[in-house]
Amino acid sequence: MKVIIYGTGKMAEFICYSFMNDSPYNVVAFCVDDAYVPPAGSTLLGLPILSFAQITKDFPPDAHKMHIAIGRNNARESIYNRVSEAGYHFANYISSKANIWPDLVLGHNIFIDQCCDIQPFVSIGNNCMLIGSRIGHHCIIQNNVLLSGNILAGNVTVGYNSFLGINSAVKEDVLIGSHNIIGAGVFINKNTEDYAIITNASTPQRIGDSKRFVMFTKTQDAKPA
Repeated sequence: MKVIIYGTGKMAEFICYSFMNDSPYNVVAFCVDDAYVPPAGSTLLGLPILSFAQITKDFPPDAHKMHIAIGRNNARESIYNRVSEAGYHFANYISSKANIWPDLVLGHNIFIDQCCDIQPFVSIGNNCMLIGSRIGHHCIIQNNVLLSGNILAGNVTVGYNSFLGINSAVKEDVLIGSHNIIGAGVFINKNTEDYAIITNASTPQRIGDSKRFVMFTKTQDAKPA
């Protein structure tokens, strides 16, 4: 099975390495937006870096899958939609070293690294990245979420396009709103509003501020990340 990695940043290198060494997929190329194509012949990890337009010609969707390896949630969402509209299906990566249960429900374009610990009755939506996260039972992770080194207690819902930083934690039965930015080391013990930014325990929620970080729309290209 052949897969193309969309992105050329450090996250893309890490994800490519994971696919190549711990999955049935064979990575054949990296892809970037047409506006950010490097000089002809450029490579990363020995693989060609090509524009999306070139990828669709050389690596068509009937024989290849795609994995969007870009950390920014809204950029990743925009690219996911564009790639899907071009007819590509998406490859999931779940590390063989991750601790998961057979009832885990997964969407498309999911990345789960080796340090994740996921309890039963968990559902993860499309286009999510989980890196070093501990996920309690009955949690729901909605689309386009990035979880990085955090802990969710049981029955937590994380809303669309939210980001939870390193060493953050969420109490049981809490709803994290959509487009939230939860900073490193923050403990969340009550529901949050959409677009909240919470940077530490002494700072109240700032509602609406995270809209400033929605840098990419559906029609805009994202730089490699």
